[in-house]
Amino acid sequence: MTITFDEAVQNHALADLRKDEEEELVKVLSDKYGLPYIDLRGIAPEPDAMQMIKEEEARAAGLVPFKVVGRKLYIATLSPNNQKLEELLRPLETRGSELLLFLCSHASLEHVLSRYADLNQSNKVESGMLELTEEKMKTLMASFNSIEELKTQFDALINSQVLYKTTRLIEMIMAGALKFDASDIHIEPEEGTVRLRYRLNGVLNDISFFDFNALKNITSRLKLLAGLKLSTSANAQDGRFSIDLGAVEVEVRVSVIPGNYGESFVMRLLDPRHSVSNLDNIAFPAKLRELIDYAISKPNGVILTTGPTGSGKTTTLYAFLHKVYNKEVKIITIEDPVEYHLEGITQTQVEEEKGYTFLSGLRAALRQDPDIIMVGEIRDEDTAKVAINAALTGHLVFSTLHTNNAAGTIPRLIDLGVNPKVIASALSLALAQRLVRTLCNQCKEEYISNEKESRTITNILGAMKTSGKEDSMLGHLPDTSYKLYKPVGCDHCSMTGYDNRIGIFEAISMNADIEKILITNPSEREIRAAAQNQGIPSLREDAILKVLEGITSFDEVSRVVDLYSE
Repeated sequence: MTITFDEAVQNHALADLRKDEEEELVKVLSDKYGLPYIDLRGIAPEPDAMQMIKEEEARAAGLVPFKVVGRKLYIATLSPNNQKLEELLRPLETRGSELLLFLCSHASLEHVLSRYADLNQSNKVESGMLELTEEKMKTLMASFNSIEELKTQFDALINSQVLYKTTRLIEMIMAGALKFDASDIHIEPEEGTVRLRYRLNGVLNDISFFDFNALKNITSRLKLLAGLKLSTSANAQDGRFSIDLGAVEVEVRVSVIPGNYGESFVMRLLDPRHSVSNLDNIAFPAKLRELIDYAISKPNGVILTTGPTGSGKTTTLYAFLHKVYNKEVKIITIEDPVEYHLEGITQTQVEEEKGYTFLSGLRAALRQDPDIIMVGEIRDEDTAKVAINAALTGHLVFSTLHTNNAAGTIPRLIDLGVNPKVIASALSLALAQRLVRTLCNQCKEEYISNEKESRTITNILGAMKTSGKEDSMLGHLPDTSYKLYKPVGCDHCSMTGYDNRIGIFEAISMNADIEKILITNPSEREIRAAAQNQGIPSLREDAILKVLEGITSFDEVSRVVDLYSE
């Protein structure tokens, strides 16, 4: 019989045995010293506690701070009979800290001391700025070419014991989000695990799952970057930081809320490289584009964009600003927050805690001799009235309003207390929009519409023809079945079948027919009927036209727009 001796395995087993023996010895000593025993090897120390004692002082005294609750500071030590320990703890007690001592092993001590590396790394980072150099980004991005490969990279990193693990996890989270053009990053604690998701083309995708130890370190670092309170976990907080990529700076808005299993983080990425600043890059229907060009060429009036959060309203407003800007006009914006910086335009940011609201900002802007004003959102009666009055006194005003469709804009303004007669004089255009994913041209697949799809499309196109809405496609389409496209998935689109997003739109322009019914406090349906002869496709009509062009899929527009009622 041959016996094979593996020295490496034997040494590893002996090391584990010695560690276990040391833990047992410390348990015995804890009774002798009258201190509770603690094993810190599987515990993530709190950065707030670690910051109360410097690393070099902790090493010299043979202790580690690992938790803080109010004025209570939890400290683990190798031995309480230590002069340096007493010298270090006395000033903490003088400053009002209540110290709770525990006895631990060398392994526990080293586990916490090793975490100072991550803490020191984060302290080197200027508050609010995460330095991801172009070279580092290229290296990170080269390690994955698809979402699946990114998931594999995360799993390997999470299960590794590399130095600066927290830093590397955050770098990988940001690199993946930037490579795949994620608009938002979600870190969500759940029962037993933590979920990491990206919002890609408007839809959330699972990226990775990790444990709560990693979550503590990641959230502490993110709070440091965003300028948030480390010691607060019971209240919602908002902050921001930037990613310095050398040639460009990406702003990240951070929102933290408490949940059942821990704090939930959502980070919105504002990448200036992806901002649409040209009206020609937005897929407006031809008739609507004519009305927009006319409305923004006027010296006064209000143009409102409506739609849910994340429907691209701000991007559309920025495109308006880019179109109307020239050196002869003064443009002021009041935003919450300033998402992209525009050259030659005075941009201000709402800070409600300091009293600078949309209303106060708008009133202040009117004293700055502006020609054009953009108000990020009309939320209340006073802001609505000031915005409308600004349009009546010779200003061009752009803003957003929360309604479901363009026809809902006028009833909403009336609900906010604006005089209907004044609306007729001030409102130039009410625009509604949504964003839908565009099919990947590398893998989309042609098919013939089924009975339900054909019936829906025929009904919508029939309504367009009846109302006299013109489109170049209408005269070349069959009446029963249609050539459509569906997503398949390939490496180019990370197996999603979609690779971008496009807007779908509708609008109502103020005219004599609408003006006549304003005094009757009209409903959305009545306004829509009065605007029928304007020839602008509705949201569902524009959506179906883009489906028939092969830009997007029937299922995708069904997800975003109600195709079955008007």
